[in-house]
Amino acid sequence: MAQAARAYGFNAYPNVEEKRFGTADVRAVRTGSATARTPQPSPIILLGKMAAIVLVVVAVLCFARIALTNAAVTTMIESDALSAQISTARSSGVSLEMEQSLLSSTSAINAAVKRLNMAAPYGVGTIALDEDVVALDGNGDLSLSDTIKNTVKVQV
Repeated sequence: MAQAARAYGFNAYPNVEEKRFGTADVRAVRTGSATARTPQPSPIILLGKMAAIVLVVVAVLCFARIALTNAAVTTMIESDALSAQISTARSSGVSLEMEQSLLSSTSAINAAVKRLNMAAPYGVGTIALDEDVVALDGNGDLSLSDTIKNTVKVQV
């Protein structure tokens, strides 16, 4: 296939290129007398930013208030539970004191003795027992080997 030739060459208009590229570069130099102006944002954008900041601050304050309220309610609930436990402990302590005083009184003991038809002992005696051969280890468990050693010592 044959390719079509270009109708115009790349350098069809050389005088235009010379005008475009032949000009000298121009640079602006700032002098001390002119002040640089920064572009000011529009008041609507500033108001929008301020409103967003205010909304964020209000949201943070609301979350802080919710957290403090939650902590206060939790503390009140725990305080009520502790108060109930304290009152229960006091009432059981009082009932235990009353029961202990009833059990330790001599009149209650004498009444229980008479009810059970018990009598005072005639005499008091002591029984002397031999040395115990059962031995315990360091943990308080029975030790068979030490018990066997003690048995051998007693028999000898």
